[in-house]
Amino acid sequence: MPLDDYVATNRAQTERLVYATQLPCARLSLTVSSGAAVHPQDALSGPIEDNPYGYLKREAEYRLAEAAAESGAVPVVLRAWSISGAHVQKPQGYALGSMIRDADAGAIRIFSRRPVFRRYVLAEELLALGIAEGGVGPTTIDSGGELVEMAELAARIAAVVNPDAVISRDEVDPRDADRYHSDGKDWEWRCKRWDLASMPLDRQIEITARGVLGRM
Repeated sequence: MPLDDYVATNRAQTERLVYATQLPCARLSLTVSSGAAVHPQDALSGPIEDNPYGYLKREAEYRLAEAAAESGAVPVVLRAWSISGAHVQKPQGYALGSMIRDADAGAIRIFSRRPVFRRYVLAEELLALGIAEGGVGPTTIDSGGELVEMAELAARIAAVVNPDAVISRDEVDPRDADRYHSDGKDWEWRCKRWDLASMPLDRQIEITARGVLGRM
């Protein structure tokens, strides 16, 4: 999609959110944002061309806050860094879903030649905390979860989906690791606050596999 079309499409969606937020009946307005809005830095600190996805997500966060301030609704932003669950969309485009499919087929190939770290939480847990926190007041929640590198993730997926799956990867250069994840502290604090026992990674894999594979 050309950049201008992408920007226009996203801003139109944001304006729908603003419209809904300003309806007289709206008490809470919740949107799903992304870690890309603030990683590796605040996306609005650079030109939109550098990070269009993150820029527009960050822009939407601000637009929601402005709209809510005018209407009196409570704004809730859920920054979904890496999400698991049975309803994950386009699983082949993400490490967790694609590895589940590959494990089921018998072989997982990790293409990254540098370490890649992620944290996963169930989408419904993130949503539940957002609704709970929204009852208290405006908030932004960063998803968290157990920190895992792709080699470990692959091994744990194989253990759940197909223990006979072969895992392969070329030699890894430990320099310049890909660390697209929150520090996890915000997520841990909120889980304790609401007495939520966040689902462990192996169970998340099992639940996600049910949706991706249609069984398990």
